[in-house]
Amino acid sequence: MKILLLCHDLTTRLRLSHVWSTAGVTMLPRTSAETPDCIVIDLGRRDALDEVARLRALHPDVDIVTCAATFDGPAVEAAKAAGATDFAARSHVDKRVVRRLKLAS
Repeated sequence: MKILLLCHDLTTRLRLSHVWSTAGVTMLPRTSAETPDCIVIDLGRRDALDEVARLRALHPDVDIVTCAATFDGPAVEAAKAAGATDFAARSHVDKRVVRRLKLAS
């Protein structure tokens, strides 16, 4: 599986690269031309909603999971309107992505 992770500190803090790599998941660089199986975008990014919309247009069938440190209903709704599939708290995004990927299988 391939994941595009657009989160400023999530990879390091949760050690996702190591954890998910041992589970057979490859983290794609932002510039990758490969189609990811899942995309994770931090809503704390200044361009988060634009990225969601851009990536939804490029990958209409890929799950896009947004995350943030805390739940913000209007931000989550805006992300869904832009094309996000799901939302998770940053501390639980790894579990949410695993669940989304299992649902897609």
